[in-house]
Amino acid sequence: MEPFNISAEMASLLDNLGEELPAFIGLQQETLKNGPANDEQIELYIYACFLAFKSMNSMEHLEQAIRQAERWTAELRTDYSGSSRKFEILESNTKEFGRKFSSQRAYRKGNFARELFKRYQETGVLGTLNEAIDVMLQSLDLVGEYITALMLSNFGAMLGRRSERTGSIDDLNRAVDVGDMAVITTPQDNPDRAGYLSNLGNRLGTRFDRMGSMNNLNRAVEAADMAVTATPQDHPDRAAYLNNLGNRLRARFERTNSSSIDDLNRAIEAVDMAVAATPQEHSSRAGYLSNLGKRLRRRFEQTGSIDDLNRAISSYQEGWRCQTASPTLRIRSARQAAHILAWQRDWEASSLLLEQAVALLPIVSPRSLDHTDKQSMLAEFSGLASMSAAISLEAGRDAYHTLRLLELGRGIIASLLMDMREDISSLRERHPKLASEFISLRDALDSPVQRNPSIPTDNTSSSWVLQTKMRQECDRNFSNLIAAIRAQPGFDNFLLPPTETELKDAACFGPIAVINIGPHRCDAFIVERNRIQVLKLPGLKLKDVQKHAQNLRSLISVAIVSTLEWLWDVVCSPILDALDLKNPVSGNNWPHIWWIPTGPLSQFPLHAAGYYQQKSTNTVLDRVMSSYALSVKALMHGRQHHVRSSVGPGIDQALLVAMKETPDLPSSQILPFVGREVKVLEELYSSLQLKCVMPKLRKHDVLENLQECKVFHFAGHGSSHPTEPSQSYLLLEDWKTNPLTVGDIRDCRFLENPPFLGYLSACLTGANEAEDLADEGVHLTSTA
Repeated sequence: MEPFNISAEMASLLDNLGEELPAFIGLQQETLKNGPANDEQIELYIYACFLAFKSMNSMEHLEQAIRQAERWTAELRTDYSGSSRKFEILESNTKEFGRKFSSQRAYRKGNFARELFKRYQETGVLGTLNEAIDVMLQSLDLVGEYITALMLSNFGAMLGRRSERTGSIDDLNRAVDVGDMAVITTPQDNPDRAGYLSNLGNRLGTRFDRMGSMNNLNRAVEAADMAVTATPQDHPDRAAYLNNLGNRLRARFERTNSSSIDDLNRAIEAVDMAVAATPQEHSSRAGYLSNLGKRLRRRFEQTGSIDDLNRAISSYQEGWRCQTASPTLRIRSARQAAHILAWQRDWEASSLLLEQAVALLPIVSPRSLDHTDKQSMLAEFSGLASMSAAISLEAGRDAYHTLRLLELGRGIIASLLMDMREDISSLRERHPKLASEFISLRDALDSPVQRNPSIPTDNTSSSWVLQTKMRQECDRNFSNLIAAIRAQPGFDNFLLPPTETELKDAACFGPIAVINIGPHRCDAFIVERNRIQVLKLPGLKLKDVQKHAQNLRSLISVAIVSTLEWLWDVVCSPILDALDLKNPVSGNNWPHIWWIPTGPLSQFPLHAAGYYQQKSTNTVLDRVMSSYALSVKALMHGRQHHVRSSVGPGIDQALLVAMKETPDLPSSQILPFVGREVKVLEELYSSLQLKCVMPKLRKHDVLENLQECKVFHFAGHGSSHPTEPSQSYLLLEDWKTNPLTVGDIRDCRFLENPPFLGYLSACLTGANEAEDLADEGVHLTSTA
């Protein structure tokens, strides 16, 4: 083979090696590794690899040859007389075999991208989806003009899913474009065309949702309808296509605002057929049942048909009972059924469903996800625990039972992050094998069985059967494992909220007020050493909380004063009165109260509530010292960590950060007194034998000292992210290019040596504008 400089004898010898050629290549490879090797040995190795590729169609040997040739040419000097020939070896042979090499590499990369996409569907990890798209792009580049409709459709599905996750219009438009190309380039009689049409319909439907064009919606209905028509009755993907058609028809019904309900009737018929075509044990059945329930409820709203409403409840309840579905789908169905039952004032049935749904929340968000992905998964269940607690009270449950339920459902992210579930860390210490099995099974259970029709497999029907059986076995093993753990001494309350005695003990330093905001009623659970009582708050309404939240964000002084007075009237004064804290404190014997607000009330400064005109003493500041907690369990966890850290290795450092002036902020944002504030603290902490450290005002320097401090004090500005609270940040000198975020502070992992005190005297450090995560405590203050 030109331009190799191999003797005829050696070429003949290698040609005659046959199946022994790979062994010869292996020996040559060892020679090169043990080097140094001369040019003749390197050239012989490259030649043998190319020969193995040509005679045995071995892509592995072709890749080895090209890699070695690339290394060889990279080491050449420009004045070396043999350089041109060696570059020619690389170039000519790469060209000769490049097309086949590229097509097979493209095929492998395409398969890898599909596997990554499936992994994303199972885990929800955004980074995995990004990697899938990057790898698919590489595959498309390699294949060039030989791109297939399947590759286009797969790529469109990935882009569409990322658009749903991130809101990117560019991704969505590209998804529609490549989906169109996949359909256009596929013959009418090709069995894969139905899948491409269904995917295109989904992307067009999403673009309608985002941009409102009826052309997109009509095209989406047409594509979805054609996908169903082109699919045989017994095809395993037909149910998914019917469900997609139902979604598009429902959207068109809502958009047209017509007195005709033809599209809604067709939507119900399509989803009904999807349910009928799906086996009882199929994991997708729960999603179809949920969609059917929504369509039936919508028709009830149009026609008043009680039969439709009862069918909607039955559909949701059946979806809830689908043991093979992911917890996310099951909780969604239970919540919808509970809404209708509560509307019918069937408090008992509604409460029972919600209690069971809340019990699944801890396994919705597996530890394998990063915290941003956990936020995404939990956001849709915002307020579920609060709703469950409110309806539990309506059903006549007692104070402890209801508070226990509320505790179970709130602050899942913090619990997963900090190992707040002390029973898990204790289990690791005393029964490590059980702990390892528990974590593995719990994470697996929330990886839903999903098979995307755009990613066809050789045996789609048997694939989900196998996965379903595995999931059923996993569920049984998980239940058995929980029972086994609770049978261990000291673990009878494993994965359960604090007992009544533990809750009361948590009030040893002062009462705890847990304020629940629900759509049906609002209440305060007041925990004291000797009792737990419920105080109904009739003046507190969810709509008023939302209105006053806007007042706080406006930063208009008159509106803020009004909000503080409202807080006093409807929340704080009734609670303090119930605790017989009705008068200003005289002397130094200050009572202490822990506030635990829920939902949107978490944004409010309860400690500052009151009337400040004409020297009024009707203020929280005049009655009590205030502290906050995310939940009673979080409060207990913090105290336990303090006890452990106080007997651990000593850390005698106070980290003080003062941002008098912040780059790129106007002069009105200068904080003239922060220097004096930090000076006072420096004197105080020095008297307490703490070494005061004032680092450079940059992210790296602050983080470097943060893990080694007993006290962290930040005086400056903070910023709250409107949709992703983990990206809220403190403003240091490099905040524009490298902000110090909630995620950064959280990832410092303070579990071994948590600071005794973290004080953030910055604006918006307790703000969480993402209402869907209001119960998760994802803000700057919660990380301190």
